[in-house]
Amino acid sequence: MPMYVLRLRDGNCIVVDARNEELARETAKPLAGSEVVSARKLKSFVARFALGNEGELTGTLLDKNTLSDLHEHEYPMLRAANAQSYADFGASERDNKAEPVLFDTAAGRHATEWDDRDRQIVRYAVEQERLRFTN
Repeated sequence: MPMYVLRLRDGNCIVVDARNEELARETAKPLAGSEVVSARKLKSFVARFALGNEGELTGTLLDKNTLSDLHEHEYPMLRAANAQSYADFGASERDNKAEPVLFDTAAGRHATEWDDRDRQIVRYAVEQERLRFTN
């Protein structure tokens, strides 16, 4: 069954498996909390769910194709902000040059070391993504 990503007006997304877009929108209604502004079939979707000691499940998108697809279509401003920060400052000394910088553990450590300028760029992009579909 196809997977659909539904972009909500508030900036969040929901991923649903459904036969068609109409059923995807209907299935997502109880979770949406905000108007669905776009829906499309996903080309790739891979997520990891980790079981915590207290019984909680934490979902993480690890697949670079899934992340790249979501950034390209649902979050283009965030994609540009991240690209700008990495273009300006490059990878850290610890980053593995053989791995994609934006999708590995070392990149997570590197992101925590970004300076305030980088964080402000990303925060601004997040704010713009949340406002992108407001009237």
